[in-house]
Amino acid sequence: MKRVSGLMAGISLLLSVVLISCGGYVKKGEVEKQLSSHKMDLVQRIQLAQDAATTADDKAAKALAATKDLGKMKEEILSIVEEKIDSALATTKGPSDEQIKRIAQDAASKALAEANAFAMTEDEKIKQLAEGSAKKAMNMAIEADRRAQEAARQAELAKELPKPGAIAVYTVYFDSGKATLKTEYIAELEKAAGAIKEDPEAVVKIGGHADNTPVVYSKYGSNWALSQARANVVRDYLVDKLGVPVASIKDAIGFAEYKPTAPNDKKDKWQNRRTEVIITH
Repeated sequence: MKRVSGLMAGISLLLSVVLISCGGYVKKGEVEKQLSSHKMDLVQRIQLAQDAATTADDKAAKALAATKDLGKMKEEILSIVEEKIDSALATTKGPSDEQIKRIAQDAASKALAEANAFAMTEDEKIKQLAEGSAKKAMNMAIEADRRAQEAARQAELAKELPKPGAIAVYTVYFDSGKATLKTEYIAELEKAAGAIKEDPEAVVKIGGHADNTPVVYSKYGSNWALSQARANVVRDYLVDKLGVPVASIKDAIGFAEYKPTAPNDKKDKWQNRRTEVIITH
């Protein structure tokens, strides 16, 4: 509209100039006629310009409104798209490189710690198994040694003891005409006592003997009495001094000079002055 008003002012100015220029040469009627024609033409043109301007303004307003609507729609669309993108990222977004590195380091440290703990546990188990095996082996060795020692002891005893059904004889000797035990023969009676105690089922007989020398200067009236006294002294020593059960001794008998083991000559008759402890296993 401002452009149309300016155009009208310009036209008026132009008409004034034309009138002044043509004042002396053109008649007044012709001028008015020409001015009227020009005026109508200008009015038409102005009207057309106004219509065009109005149309242009309407179109411009509509275009502006449409532009604003498009901008708003664009903003709305971008907002919706951004929300969708954020939602998608929140759902599917993976960790960053730094996060991945840190997670990997944590996982590696944890795995190493677990591996070390497992290794230590396995080492401890192996150590305990080894110690247990060593202790077991040591106990077995000790037991084997004990059994070996016991077997050796039993073997030694077996050498000393007669086999079942065998007869063992332990002998002590006396001075002529006497029934007193001599000290050097106590060890022999100790062996006899040990054999009797180790075999309670053994049959024990004690026999007293004498040489063929007649009893003249002795308290014993005969070799019978002398040999019986020798049997009795051995029996009493076994029972009273060495702890042999009296029930283990079946009998103690004197045989005088009638069971010699050596000739009754001057050289060997001493071997007949004896008492024998006979053990039948």
